[in-house]
Amino acid sequence: MRLAQLLYDRVGPWGATTVLLAIIDGEGGLRMSGVAGAPTQAVSDWSRIPLRCLFPLTRLAPKERLLWLDDDSGDRILIWVTTWHTSAPVDDTLVCVVTVTWPKGPALEPAVAGRAAELAGDTGRALCGLAELALPGDEFAAPWLAAVLNAIPIPAALVFPVRDKRLQVVELRIERCNTHATDVLGRAPDHITGRGLLTAFPGLAAAGIFGAFVGVLETGVPFEQGPFAYEEPMSGVRYPAVMSLRAQRVGGGLLVSWQFHDEQARMAGRIDDAERLVGLGWAEWNLVTGETTWSRGVYDILSVDPESDPLPLDALPRYVHEDDRPAAAEATRTLAAGTETVTFEVRTVPAARIRHARITAELVRDSLGNMIAVHGVVQDVSATRRIEAALEASRQEAERQRQHRAEELQLALLPKPGGRLPGLRIAVRYRPAEDCARVGGDWFEAAPLPDGRILIAIGDVSGHGLRAAASMARLRNALLGIAHTGADAAGILDCLNLVTLNSQESAVMATSVVGHFDPGNRTLAWARGGHPPPVLVRDGRARELRNAEGTSLGAVTEAGYRVVTTRLRPGDRVILYTDGLVERRDAPWSRRMALLRDAARRGAAGDPEEHLDTLLSALDTNPEDDTCVILLHVED
Repeated sequence: MRLAQLLYDRVGPWGATTVLLAIIDGEGGLRMSGVAGAPTQAVSDWSRIPLRCLFPLTRLAPKERLLWLDDDSGDRILIWVTTWHTSAPVDDTLVCVVTVTWPKGPALEPAVAGRAAELAGDTGRALCGLAELALPGDEFAAPWLAAVLNAIPIPAALVFPVRDKRLQVVELRIERCNTHATDVLGRAPDHITGRGLLTAFPGLAAAGIFGAFVGVLETGVPFEQGPFAYEEPMSGVRYPAVMSLRAQRVGGGLLVSWQFHDEQARMAGRIDDAERLVGLGWAEWNLVTGETTWSRGVYDILSVDPESDPLPLDALPRYVHEDDRPAAAEATRTLAAGTETVTFEVRTVPAARIRHARITAELVRDSLGNMIAVHGVVQDVSATRRIEAALEASRQEAERQRQHRAEELQLALLPKPGGRLPGLRIAVRYRPAEDCARVGGDWFEAAPLPDGRILIAIGDVSGHGLRAAASMARLRNALLGIAHTGADAAGILDCLNLVTLNSQESAVMATSVVGHFDPGNRTLAWARGGHPPPVLVRDGRARELRNAEGTSLGAVTEAGYRVVTTRLRPGDRVILYTDGLVERRDAPWSRRMALLRDAARRGAAGDPEEHLDTLLSALDTNPEDDTCVILLHVED
């Protein structure tokens, strides 16, 4: 048995060769209960020793007695013996014997002999405690004992008293532990087994627990101590812990179980802290028992008194903003109809401030498909939504400021739209692309010249934003300078082509229509370079004006532009525009041009401004490109 081995481990280094533990029953038979260090044959011989060999010792030792004997071979034997009266229903007297054998040789040193005698006494008293258990066949190492201890789901141990000469309990020896047993430092059962209780847990004496255990031995009344503050003396400091204890007398010893709550408390605290830091909570609704369980985080998110009971499922809608209840109801229907998790977001009320709660829920079913529970995780995402709202407000304000500055810049670059010129009423619309700054490369000009003609021009520089606007400004300034030299429309385009070719900006391309309106004879002499043709609206019909397309500005040196003269009548309207009006990725050019002609006819009855509104509304300008439209109305 383990008790014999433990003793042998202590006395073996001092030369001992054999440790034998035995119990003599009331009928005088000797039964071996443990051996260590002896060969098999010696164990067999000892097991058949008749009672008469030890009977004199039992007469001499009604209580504990220690003897040193020499046998015939010269071996020296240390014998500890006592008579033990069990507390079983039928009183029985047992004789417990501990023997330690040293081979023939010099006498042991006094200090070694004294320490060996103390160890034999401690072992004998533990043996008496085991004898009190009345184990089957007196096999004190029986497997069932280990099985019983290991079935206890918390740390547990079997301890036996260690008594002094006056039979006072001075220590409790830990004889066996289960696999869960650890001390405050988490050391394993092997470290605890065989040690004194006060050695393994020195703080028990100061806590009054050791005295309580002795009381259990004396009275048989079980002891239980709920979670209490415990301090373990360790390296000059006191290590704090929280533990619970139970003790039950078993024969001559105690079955003790204990549990440290520090890790559980720390884990619960960590979970609470984690929920609080990220605004999280979990909930469970048992659909079979009706029981509802919430973590503290759910109470906080829903602003429910944490001292109150958690809410059943049918009570939750009144804590959801009325505008969000349809979404919550739809999520509930989806959850009930399927097996996947459902995630949705609602605002919660009532509260001092509305909260945004993101809910993920799953439906638990049994093997038959019956709904048995709903599990849910609730997260407060209010801070995220507030940040998103603030960022969106900042973005919109920045966009307003950007648009305002861009519009001011565009107004500075372009002439004031609309108004009257000799023989003409003019309406202009400019719309920048939606995905860039509200400045671009589209431009127009309508200005009187010294010779009485009216300069009419429209153009488009490739690209968007400030770079395109800068190129547009250079072309427009060049246009005004060249126009005052008296050059015709083709000559102006030739010059603008050279300006574009020699631009410092790489790969600049542009298109343009340039014309001169003569108020005296109502003619429009015009040329175009790669630009969409003007549309003439007359007598309820609309058609494109014909002229060779010419080459885009900046493409080649010799572009070959030519002038076409169109005679106009009072009431005629000429529409000049950039490609943003008619180009769309999802529609062919011919279809868009047909739509332009149709809109031009339908709007011709209104004044020029209304006509332009009708035109732009019907064509729904391209949001990816700038759009500029000029409408010329010929007056009487």
